[in-house]
Amino acid sequence: MKVFKNIIPKPYQDRIENIMSDVSFKWGLLSDVTYGSDSAMRNKFPNAQGSVGFAHLFADRASKTQSDNLDFILPLLLHFTETNDFDLIRIKGGLLLPTTPYRLGSHNMPHVDYEEQGITTALYYVNDSDGDTVFFDDTYNIVQRIKPEKGKVVIFDNLIYHASTCPQVHNTRMVINFNYALH
Repeated sequence: MKVFKNIIPKPYQDRIENIMSDVSFKWGLLSDVTYGSDSAMRNKFPNAQGSVGFAHLFADRASKTQSDNLDFILPLLLHFTETNDFDLIRIKGGLLLPTTPYRLGSHNMPHVDYEEQGITTALYYVNDSDGDTVFFDDTYNIVQRIKPEKGKVVIFDNLIYHASTCPQVHNTRMVINFNYALH
């Protein structure tokens, strides 16, 4: 796992936050942000809960989706891949709001974005927030928590289980999730 702070210049960070916070930005409602309905998985993670949230697909290979904002967001990916030699699988924006009641220590359902080897996941934090990202080991124990800080990116192997948490102090938690395969 790699963590980089201020991966892009502050004016670019601010512009991304402004675009994604604007009333004209198109968000889609998700009844459970991690689509976690697998009861076997729920038994492994008793502190997990589902949260309502919002998503924006900047790009999705499977559905051939391309947002009007893709050309503005794609250079962000180039800042941390440092190459054009990759297969883009998906870029998805995520928005979580404070959820009540929210049990102390709880998190959304742990998941991997794709169950394929060779894929990298990168989480770019659009704003400062208190909704940590939680990472798990192979036996489903929490091994690390990353606090969202505007301009920070966390890069990790796609097969590492991770989960978001909803903010409780801040009004929003916004991230951009990149899934790609380097050549």
